[in-house]
Amino acid sequence: VAASFKFRREDDDETSIEIVISIALVTSCAGFSTAPVSTRLTHSMNIAAEKIPLATSKTSFSTPTNRASTTTVYASNLDTEEETEGGFLSGVSINPPYLAAYVIFLGFAFFKSMTEEAGASNDILQQFLADPLNPGCNELFVTIFNLLGLYFIPIACLLMPGAKNQKYPATPFLLGSMFGGYGLIGPYAFTRTPDAAVKTKADLGWVTANILENKIFNWFIAVAFTSAYITSGGVNALISDASGTIDGYGQLFSDTAIASASSVDFLILTLSAASWIPEDLARRNYKGDVAPALIAASTALLPGVGVALYCALRPSLDEE
Repeated sequence: VAASFKFRREDDDETSIEIVISIALVTSCAGFSTAPVSTRLTHSMNIAAEKIPLATSKTSFSTPTNRASTTTVYASNLDTEEETEGGFLSGVSINPPYLAAYVIFLGFAFFKSMTEEAGASNDILQQFLADPLNPGCNELFVTIFNLLGLYFIPIACLLMPGAKNQKYPATPFLLGSMFGGYGLIGPYAFTRTPDAAVKTKADLGWVTANILENKIFNWFIAVAFTSAYITSGGVNALISDASGTIDGYGQLFSDTAIASASSVDFLILTLSAASWIPEDLARRNYKGDVAPALIAASTALLPGVGVALYCALRPSLDEE
C-alpha cells in the first residue's frame, strides 16, 4: 500500500488534503495463476475532530473505522488521480544519442574484456595503484586515464544549474563518474530533460551557486586539467617521440581492455560535455557573436582542458 499526499488550496478559507492510495493485490499459490488486481482511490479526508472544508463538487460516503470514530471519504475525479500518480520510471524521457553512446560503450568494454589476454588490464591497474603519475606504461594513455578522474567536475559545472527539476538527482551520478566515467553518468545523461530556461544564482543550490559557479574554482580546475597533460608525461612524450608514443598507445589500445575502454570513455565524455554547452549558454541568456555550437565544438579540440576553460570563461549567472 503506497500513499502520496498532495495539499491543495481551494480558496482563501478552504483547504483540502488529497490522498492517493495505490493498492496492488497479487494472489499466487500452487495450482493457481498469479492474478494482479490494482485499485486506486483518490479522495479527500475529514478525520474525527479536525474539520477541513472541502470542494463542493465531490461526492462523499462514510466508512466506519472503529466504534469511536468515523472517517468521511470524498471521492475525487479521475483527473486528480492522473496528476498524483507517479513512480520511479514514470515520466522518464529518453535521449537517444546518449543512450546509444551508453550501449556502445558498455558493449565495447565488455567485448574487449572478453577478448584481451588474461590479466592484461589488471597488470596495468596495479601499476596505476602503485604510482598514479608514473605507472610505467604509455604516457598518452596515462594522461587519458588521469584526466578521466577529473572530468566529473566540469561536467558538474554544466549540468548542475539545470538539475533542479530533473527526474533523478544528478549528484550521485556525477560523483560516481569520477570512478566509472560514462558508465555511471550515462544513465543520468540519457534520462535527463534539457533545461534551457534562463537561470539566476538564486535558482541554484548552495554548492552550485557558490562553488561550481565560482570563477576562482573554475580557473583552478582549468589549471588542473592543463597540468595533468604535463605531469602525466603526455606532452613531453609527444614532443620527444610523437611517432613512438602514438604507436605504443595504439598497441596498448589493441591489447588491453582498460586502455581501449578508457579511451572510448574519454571520447564520449568529451563529446557529451560539448553537447551540453549550448544549453548552458541559453541558461545564461548568451547573446554573443560566436554561435553556441561553434563554442561547443571548439572545446573538443583539446579534450578536458577545452570544457574546463569554457567553464572559466562562460558568462556568469545573475545573482537574482
